[in-house]
Amino acid sequence: MPVIPSENEEEYFAKQELELKRKLAKERQAQMQAAERESAKALHYMKCPKCGMQLEEVVYHGVNVDKCFSCEGVFLDKGEIERIQGKESGFLGKLFGSFGS
Repeated sequence: MPVIPSENEEEYFAKQELELKRKLAKERQAQMQAAERESAKALHYMKCPKCGMQLEEVVYHGVNVDKCFSCEGVFLDKGEIERIQGKESGFLGKLFGSFGS
């Protein structure tokens, strides 16, 4: 004699299946976002945010900073402004100090 699942059982399994599908969709979305980030990084890494040309690392007071020789822009990574501030006195030290925390 076949067993007929109760309404509660059907509802339980439907919810389980729905949660599994949501979890898989979130995983796919996270994978796509990671792939997009990697693609953007490959496209923009060491490119000038102002003009798009290649950035070159130069040493300024013992700190490697990124410089664009096309538009003459200078770009700092996290923590570089604080390291320069510690070594620089005068106008630049005061200027960099205004950006510190």
